[in-house]
Amino acid sequence: MNWVRMIALTLCLGVATGVAAEEFRIGGTGAALGTMHLLAEALTSQNPEIHITTVPSLGSGGSIKAVHAGAIGLSVTSRPMNEAERRLGLQEIEYARTPFVFAVAASSSTKAITTAELADIYADRQQTWPDGRPARVVLRPASDIDTEMVKSLSPAVRAAVVLAEGRPGVRFSVNDQDAADDLEKIPGAVGPSSLALIISEGRALRALQLDGVVPTPKAAASGQYPYFKRLFFVTAPKPAPAVARFIAFVRSPAGQEVLEHNGHWIP
Repeated sequence: MNWVRMIALTLCLGVATGVAAEEFRIGGTGAALGTMHLLAEALTSQNPEIHITTVPSLGSGGSIKAVHAGAIGLSVTSRPMNEAERRLGLQEIEYARTPFVFAVAASSSTKAITTAELADIYADRQQTWPDGRPARVVLRPASDIDTEMVKSLSPAVRAAVVLAEGRPGVRFSVNDQDAADDLEKIPGAVGPSSLALIISEGRALRALQLDGVVPTPKAAASGQYPYFKRLFFVTAPKPAPAVARFIAFVRSPAGQEVLEHNGHWIP
């Protein structure tokens, strides 16, 4: 029996027998945590015997290690497992995708940006927005997946990000939530985020049009907007019953509706 069928059967058996499921914790990429909290609320409102805690951002790699160590029951990641992680014997499933975006504070008058403008801002060649406000970049650590995604936009952007990383006084945000905080509070800030995070956490941020395309799930799914994050669940080889029920709920029509309302599409 494959893993997805096993999860569906576990869900059915749990409902049929009324067996109380144990508590478990979810951790992982900050891009997914707001949506995980909403999904957990939706499931537990109808199943009060299940107790789910969403822990602060562990990052993709940290959460995979935590699942393997038994510290959390479910990891959510913004990348597939690497070769070393696969050797741990864990299970992985892609559950959704969400547009990777460049964001500014919702109070900003800026609504769109081009790849060329991003290169100029990162390289400090463009120091102000059209309304005269200073333009400031919010960077992620060089090893972060968001940094590599920014660099992948074009060779010019890659070179500009490298310049920015070596420039004194540039702000580095450790995780997705820190980056969102900095984008909200630093005047004129621009930087990477994800549509799912902005919507699910009710952030006071605006996802910018990029090269004339609005970063909607529909545009990303069609390929018109080519930048997105793949989101995965990672569990122990045999997930606990409560974890299996949660994943089955996410894959149900009710769970899919939560995902779609919070900036995702289902591949």
